[in-house]
Amino acid sequence: MRHFLSILLCTAAPSVLHAQELGWSHSVSMGAEREPAYVGSDTYTTELSYEASALYTASERLQWIVALGGVGVHFAPTKDTRVAVSLEYEPGRDNADDPILAGFSEMDDTWEIQAVISREFGPLDVGFGIQQDLLGSGKGLVGFVGAEFDVDLSDKLELTTGLVASFADARHMNTEVGISSVESVVSGLDAYEASGGYKSLTLNIGLDYAVTQVTSLYAEATIEHYGANISDSPLVADAGAATNSELGVGIRFNF
Repeated sequence: MRHFLSILLCTAAPSVLHAQELGWSHSVSMGAEREPAYVGSDTYTTELSYEASALYTASERLQWIVALGGVGVHFAPTKDTRVAVSLEYEPGRDNADDPILAGFSEMDDTWEIQAVISREFGPLDVGFGIQQDLLGSGKGLVGFVGAEFDVDLSDKLELTTGLVASFADARHMNTEVGISSVESVVSGLDAYEASGGYKSLTLNIGLDYAVTQVTSLYAEATIEHYGANISDSPLVADAGAATNSELGVGIRFNF
């Protein structure tokens, strides 16, 4: 689970690069998250989560990122504008997480190239980006447009809220919720072929509490409501839900 500006990146980075000291900084987090078994599922799984990243600030306008899930670069062409490009690992779907997926095609792991441009208006960040599957594993092309608002509730507590609309091509939609004739027979669900277009609207809320200068606690909640291309699939309409939620809590160390 990640906030809007880091949905398209392997890790989050400050929107104003010159606020960072030059050189290396590091982040390690661990916790637990509850999420749906697949897009539109009403079955949820809870598992441990972890992330580690190293960020190198080369100048006031340039940062490089190395994380467990990929690598990226952030460039600030102006004080309030940020362009980011990253290569990110995208895990596939575990069909064992929901009995309805028995007999469905496996969703393979893949790597995606991602790009995002965002502009800061005080505490508000507005941006858009794209993701492209590089290995032809069915993730296709996905686009995002959205905004994120950050506010300090106290000297230790930060609130982040975001709203994101997503769009995808037909290949992505069908990988997520398409049902072939063979899968229809096995599952008992009607066959379904999705078209490309609008995918979903996502609202997220996050809290970060600084216990010390190094240690912070975080809690995140996300609600995603799917458009007709997803929700009309029998995997969602008959066996799932048009609205999914995710919850995550954990501890983060920055040094």
